[in-house]
Amino acid sequence: MGTPRLHCRRDECAAEADFSSLGRHTTIFHVPHGSDRVETANYDLIVVGAGPAGSACAITAARAGARVLLLEKDRFPRHKVCGEFVSPESSRLLEELLGGNPFKDKPQIHATHIFMEHRSVSMRISPAAQSIPRFELDAALAESARSSGVEVQEETGVPEVRENQLFEVITPAKTFTAHAVVNATGRWSQLTQRPAVPEKWIGLKAHFHEVNPSPSVDLYFFDGGYCGVQPVGDDKVNACALVRSSAARSLEEVLALHPFLARRSQDWKQLFPTVTTSGLYFRKPQTDHNGMLLAGDAAGFIDPFAGDGISLALHSGTLAAESLLPFLQSRCSLEQVRRQYHSAYMKHLAPAFRNAARVRMVLSAPAFLRSMLISLAARRPFAQALVSSTRIKARD
Repeated sequence: MGTPRLHCRRDECAAEADFSSLGRHTTIFHVPHGSDRVETANYDLIVVGAGPAGSACAITAARAGARVLLLEKDRFPRHKVCGEFVSPESSRLLEELLGGNPFKDKPQIHATHIFMEHRSVSMRISPAAQSIPRFELDAALAESARSSGVEVQEETGVPEVRENQLFEVITPAKTFTAHAVVNATGRWSQLTQRPAVPEKWIGLKAHFHEVNPSPSVDLYFFDGGYCGVQPVGDDKVNACALVRSSAARSLEEVLALHPFLARRSQDWKQLFPTVTTSGLYFRKPQTDHNGMLLAGDAAGFIDPFAGDGISLALHSGTLAAESLLPFLQSRCSLEQVRRQYHSAYMKHLAPAFRNAARVRMVLSAPAFLRSMLISLAARRPFAQALVSSTRIKARD
């Protein structure tokens, strides 16, 4: 008949959670399902969106004993607009979420090459990052969620969530109830308020055949945006671009916007139709909306050149689940959870957004200022500090 909810006594509410384990997936709590609960719900937690953030959240909560439903509007596997760069800061967390490393044979990314104007600069990545296609990564995380006890429903969109005594999660087929909901549905979520977008950015992505690509992520900056290229295995590269709609409307147009990229791509063969996403926007991170915690791109969309989008998704999803567990144990209120999650998010994750936004401002500046940046980036200490500032700091 569902899972009842224990009374929450304020004198039993947990103090602010210790997030020193951020980046280490552990079973923290056992969620009780005793007979003294008075409010019934189908689930302790419903997570909407089964990308890296949603699956990480669902896995973390389920392994701690919560009854979790994970809803995904698409069917796996599927391509997503993404640079597919998995930074070394998240490698251990990803391995723990997956219960191993099924992607150990995927390309290792040992360097970053930045091409700006007619100059370039290179930076070493140590330890190496990984290149994992979202086509494979998201499906593997969803399967790990199933193995962890999560009920996963694909091809199930969620147009509305209502908060009453319980959360009502409305799908075309039926309505589910839960004590808590995490929205991990991405940057253009139906479940959050859409801000006005002053200038339109679009994302475009496809894989191409390239003979023996270098083990690096190569970023090509030009007026109106940039394009990142990196190997994804088997003589294939991922090309993912973020551009103003006034600069380009197709990947073919994007590849012609930088002379080095145009020469490199002239013999490429596209392997599947271009995947696009439009109406991209940048804003300060938001950690909750209408009672739901926000994770992944629903909380904040970081500039793709930072290379930390997947890492932020994994960490924010895990952090959302860890924040909710005391509430699901009836040791604190949902309002306390929201405050604690916001505080931890701002402390551990938000600095990457702020620093990436500063770099974006410089990259959008006139050519002579961009030229100054590339001159500074050529100095190794400055370049390494620039990269480090947009990354999550791994925690022991």
